[in-house]
Amino acid sequence: GDTTFLETVFHKLLLNFTWWVNRKDTNGNSIFEGGFLGLDNISLFDRSEEPPTGGILHQSDGTAWMGFFSACMLRIALELARSNPSYENIASKFFEHFLQIAHAINGDDVNTGLWDEEDGFFYDRLDLPDGRSAPIRVRSLVGLMPLITATTIEDAVYNEFPDFARRMSWSMRRTPDVVDRMANIQTKG
Repeated sequence: GDTTFLETVFHKLLLNFTWWVNRKDTNGNSIFEGGFLGLDNISLFDRSEEPPTGGILHQSDGTAWMGFFSACMLRIALELARSNPSYENIASKFFEHFLQIAHAINGDDVNTGLWDEEDGFFYDRLDLPDGRSAPIRVRSLVGLMPLITATTIEDAVYNEFPDFARRMSWSMRRTPDVVDRMANIQTKG
C-alpha cells in the first residue's frame, strides 16, 4: 500500500538496471558479463576481472539475474500503474527487456546463446579476441540460475491494464523470432 516508497525504490532500481544494461552488455545482445554478480566465487577464475585469455566472458548467472531483474521491474511498474497509468509504458519496456534477455540466453539458429542443447545445461561462454567462442563446460549453480527468470502474468493484468496487454501482444507479433522458443503466453494453461 505504500506506493510512495515503492516508487522511490523503483526509480533507484531503474538507475541500477540502466547501469547494468549500458555497462555490462558490451555487444548489446542482452547477454551480460563482468562484475560481481553473486556467484563469482564458484568459477574457474575471478569473473570480476577480465579473463586471463582476454576477450569477453558472457555469464549465465549475470544474464539470468538481469532477466529476473526485468521481471521484477515489470511487476513493480504494473503495481505502480494502478495509481499512475504512465507506468504501463514502463512495464511494457521491461516486458520487452525480459523477452530479449530470454531469447538471447536461449540462442537461436543465428546467435549463440548460453544454452547447450547437447548437454541440456546453461554455460558461461568465452568470446576470445581472435573471434573464437567456447562454452565454459563447468556444471555449477551458474548454469541453473536461468531457471529463476520464469514468470507468469495473471489474467487480471490483461483486464486491468489494456494498454499494457495491447503493447505486449504487439511486441510478440512484431518479433516472433524472439518468442518462438518460449512458452506460449497467449494460451491458457
